[in-house]
Amino acid sequence: MDATLKAVQADLITLGFLPKGADDGRPGNHTTRALKHFQRRARTVYRLSSATNLPDDVGVADIFKGQVTGVADADTLTEIKKWSDHKWVLPLGRFSFTSVSNGSLREDVANDWTALVAQVSSKGGTIDGPYGDTKRRLGKATKTGASSFSFHIVGRAIDLQQELSDPKGRRYWVTKDVPAGTGYWRIYCKTDAQDGKQGKAYTKDEIKYWDFVERKEHSLHPGVYFLDLTDEIESGGKFERIHAQGGWDTTYNQTEWWHFQYVPNKQETFQDECELVGYSEKDLKNAGYSEADMDRRPG
Repeated sequence: MDATLKAVQADLITLGFLPKGADDGRPGNHTTRALKHFQRRARTVYRLSSATNLPDDVGVADIFKGQVTGVADADTLTEIKKWSDHKWVLPLGRFSFTSVSNGSLREDVANDWTALVAQVSSKGGTIDGPYGDTKRRLGKATKTGASSFSFHIVGRAIDLQQELSDPKGRRYWVTKDVPAGTGYWRIYCKTDAQDGKQGKAYTKDEIKYWDFVERKEHSLHPGVYFLDLTDEIESGGKFERIHAQGGWDTTYNQTEWWHFQYVPNKQETFQDECELVGYSEKDLKNAGYSEADMDRRPG
């Protein structure tokens, strides 16, 4: 038994990165993973105070500057002591969820999305609910096109109303982005006012939208005013569209034109994202995720 390693393990237990009883003083994967987990987390701004059970985040200048190696090197030992002195622990449940329309999002995501809804509305467009999907339950995906590691699971992704692209009552015209074939879509939204005070009118054949039923392009209607909805959603740098999945031209669910996700402070692993909204490693294992699953990138 290594007494020094046992002391490090005991600290990691106190900080929430190892389960009770794991301080056996023996090297192994459980300790290496815990050290990597701690190093990754320390390189982010998120902290939770064990004294108050409230967030105690730090500035970017104060995050851990060491490497993620799984080794208890000098820099890591110094950072562990820093956490202990500040009574910081694993930020499990750092964020709560907030209701939006017919679903919910992580609280910070919900606040920024709500502001974006108002911005778009003021320009004559809409990204109002009901939404196709917001926060999704924890668990492996069973639906074609869905990801088991989706940002939906942690409440930082939102699916617009697909019905708004239907011919009846249509507000959305979905186009292949320029250059065509990049796998991204652009959404044009018909504005509330059609007197030229909102949006922009396009000339015949200037913009072509994709018909998902006929699987071919048509020209955007000339003389109708549209808001470039994709530009509006991405303008503040907080939300982004995603690439269509391969096979989108034959399987509609893989087009993903409706999906937008939150950009700030993406975590390195799926586990790291999940713990911020309260899903522990035990929760993830109970939901069928392996350690390799937990260690992969989210999305």
